[in-house]
Parts: sequence; structure tokens; C-alpha cells
Amino acid sequence: MNRCMRLSLLAGVILFLRFITLAQEGPKPAFVSSPRRIMTAPELKDAPDDWVDRSLQWVNYILENYRPALIEHPVRRAALIRLDDILHIESAPTKEIVQKFYRERLERAVGAIEQTKVTEGMRIWKLYNMGFVVRTPTASFAFDIVPGMPGSSVPGFLVPDNVLRRLVAQSDAMFISHMHYDHANRDVARMFLERNKPVIAPEGLWSDVPDLASRLTYPERSTEIIHSVSIRNGTQVLKVIAYPGHQGNAPLNNVHLVITPDGFTVVQTGDQSGFEGPGGDFDWIAQIGRDHQVDVLLPNCWGNVLGRTIRGVNPELVITGHENEMSHTVDHREDYTQTYNHLFELRYPAIVMTWGESYHYLKDPVRKEAQTGVVHN
Repeated sequence: MNRCMRLSLLAGVILFLRFITLAQEGPKPAFVSSPRRIMTAPELKDAPDDWVDRSLQWVNYILENYRPALIEHPVRRAALIRLDDILHIESAPTKEIVQKFYRERLERAVGAIEQTKVTEGMRIWKLYNMGFVVRTPTASFAFDIVPGMPGSSVPGFLVPDNVLRRLVAQSDAMFISHMHYDHANRDVARMFLERNKPVIAPEGLWSDVPDLASRLTYPERSTEIIHSVSIRNGTQVLKVIAYPGHQGNAPLNNVHLVITPDGFTVVQTGDQSGFEGPGGDFDWIAQIGRDHQVDVLLPNCWGNVLGRTIRGVNPELVITGHENEMSHTVDHREDYTQTYNHLFELRYPAIVMTWGESYHYLKDPVRKEAQTGVVHN
């Protein structure tokens, strides 16, 4: 990149950040629900079912034909932004068309997981919220798996138990970051434990539920202690660090670093968003990349100072999570548009995916792909 191009890029970033600052400092326009959403299209009160249905069909078509890649085709972003528009209709969680879209995407993802054997690299599926499944040639493990929108008020926004059991059958272990219902589900945890598969959780989770508390694995929260978690009937071992994170002042939020038997390292942050001052969480976040060569970081898209977290972990690849949690009020359903805005000024390879999509990460070619446009799917 020549000097003129660098100066142009720098000027663009400065103008972009200044626009965000002015938007947040100024009065809230009537067309948005909160100042933080000034950079995204306003939420809709409602929309015709025909428009929603045709839009979702188009989104599915585009996502099927333009898969996640570091060199992203512009039409993918258009499809995700159209999905934002739909999921930010206030009535979206109760619309049967939207519920069906969610369930079908998750069921197709489980079918793909069942059919996928990884012989090199990592295949990472993004499910719901911060739910991910990671598969390498030697291990297959999950983070923060929940059926869907927590609570029984919208049962149509839940993946059926039989589909969840199929997913559990394909996973060797599950990690739970913290206690909130959009990250921790008792029924899913029991499905893992019934198959004698470890569930690794923050200390105290479900301490009042004896059949769970007695069987969960509570690793000591530390920046240095490496725990061993046996999988596949003891034939393989995951190495795990449970970093002592937080969501605000509470609850405890484990930031799990997982090293697979074949040497891949993944970090999932849960809802890490606490303690920015001296002695706070960023003191140890800043050391993760120094102490470990992280392949993939799975951060929550809305975490405070996302760029600082990414720089501290210094991963080869970033795949964001937590967009469009449908149990949140519509003004707090973090959208893909905002994720793109957060990632704009960062110089790290990043992938933005929606429910049910996956990406095949290869340890060596990932940087080359970013430079040359050679896509590995």
C-alpha cells in the first residue's frame, strides 16, 4: 500500500470515528430508538408478511451462494443488512415466518455438522447468539449452546429437543461462559451429561440444582492455570484456561481459551465486558496474545472496546457473535450493521456470519487469503 493510499485510509477512519462521536454526543433524532443506533437503519414497528417472506427467501439464496470468506462479496453484506431490517421489526420474534427461518437454518446446520468430517484445519459453525461448534481432526466442542430465544413466551423460536440431541451427539464437550439464559441452558447441559460428556462452567453455576452442580466441571479461574479436560472416553485431552472475566460488575464470565490435541487455539469471550480501569480485566486480556498464539477469537460483538480485546488476544481470525439476540428489546438487538462498523477500523481478518453458517479455517493460508483473495470454504 503506497503512502497516498495509507493517508486516504487514515483520513477515512478518522472521519468515520468522528462521525460516530458526533452522532453519540448530539441529541437523539426521533427516527431512532437510542443514540447508539444512529449508524444503523431505524427499527420497524411492523412489515407485511409477503415482504418478510420474500426477503428471507432472498437472504437464504444469497447466503447459500456466497459463503463466508475473508474477501467478502458485497452482496453478503447486503443480505445480512436486510436480515437486520427483518429482525429489528418489533414483532419479529412472534412472526411464524421468522421463527421458521431460524429453526430451518439451525436444523440444516446440525445436518451439516453430522455430515462433515474435518481432515485439516478447523470448521467453525455459528449457531445462535454466542453458540459455536468447533471441529478439528481430533476434537469437536461447543460454546454456549441454547435452544434459541430464552423463555417460554415464544416457543416457536426454539430448536426442538431431538435436533439438540443430534447436535450433542456430534460434540465432545460444551463450555458455558456465564449464567444468563441466552448462554446457559439446563436442558442442553443435561443432554451432554447424559452422554458422559463434560460441561465446563463458571464456578457456582446452578449451584442450587444438585443433579447439575455435582456433575459440572468448574475450572479455577486464572490467567495461568492450564486445565486438562478428557474427551472421547479419555483418548484425547483439551487444554483449557478459564480467564477470570466479568459482564460488568457481575456475573462471573469465563473467557475460555481451548487448545485442541492437534494444536489449534480458540478463545470465546461469552459476554466479557467488564473492568476497563487499572487492575481491571484488560490487564490480563492484553497478555493473552503474548502468552498464546490464538488461531480464532469468538468475541461478543457488543463488548466494550472490542478493538482493544482483539488486539490483546491478537488472533489470526475473528468471528463475531451475539448479533440479533431476539430476547433483547429491539433497541438492544445488536445488528450486523453495527458489527461491520466496529470492525471497520481494525486490521485483523474477520468473518461476519449469521445463524447456521460455517467457515473452514486453515492455519497457514488464512493470512495469504486476506492478501490474495484465495478463498477456502
